[in-house]
Amino acid sequence: MSYKNKLLPGLTVELAVYEGEYEGKYRTRIEEVGERLLMVGAPYDKGEIVPLREGVVVRLTFWDEVAAYSFEGRIMQRIAIPVPMFVLELPNSVAKVQRRSFVRVPAFFPVVFRTVTKEGLSDLKKATMLDLSGGGMRFTTEDYVENRSLLYAQLSLPNGELQTPVRVCRAEKIEDSKRYTISVEFHDLPERDRDRIVKCVFDIQREMRKKGLV
Repeated sequence: MSYKNKLLPGLTVELAVYEGEYEGKYRTRIEEVGERLLMVGAPYDKGEIVPLREGVVVRLTFWDEVAAYSFEGRIMQRIAIPVPMFVLELPNSVAKVQRRSFVRVPAFFPVVFRTVTKEGLSDLKKATMLDLSGGGMRFTTEDYVENRSLLYAQLSLPNGELQTPVRVCRAEKIEDSKRYTISVEFHDLPERDRDRIVKCVFDIQREMRKKGLV
């Protein structure tokens, strides 16, 4: 699969500037994706737009559950309306670096979610978690969701409620059933919340070891 299939509007990315007055790393998101061009939002720093000039070379990095992808590109154009954006040329290929793998454990906690649409959020839908890791989860539900769609999920974990956007990686119909199995990756999850999930995973692992299950 081409890396371009992973570039979707709304996806969080990092822009790294390695020299000049605005050297640093900035979080922003993809606004539009074309055949050869990529438009990303102008990042903000301390409440102010980072005014990178045309011609500045940046490194763009984005992630999925298993890897990080990056490429260098030159800012070809700055756009002010309707939102401040930078235009980059897409390369033919990108560098791929495996992320640290997250341990996945069986977990059966309640989940509720809403689908994010152009009109807003859908009605609340119920699900049951099947497994959990620091990178994502798998759950079952009676409601169909599309691959690559964005959901807003609430997880009822032993250490408290957690709300986060998630991106659907795979949606499969369970044979001879009215239910679906949905695999998702956490989307733009703050590290403090990921740490809570990882702690929950470790607690489950510890209990499984006590019972001789691992």
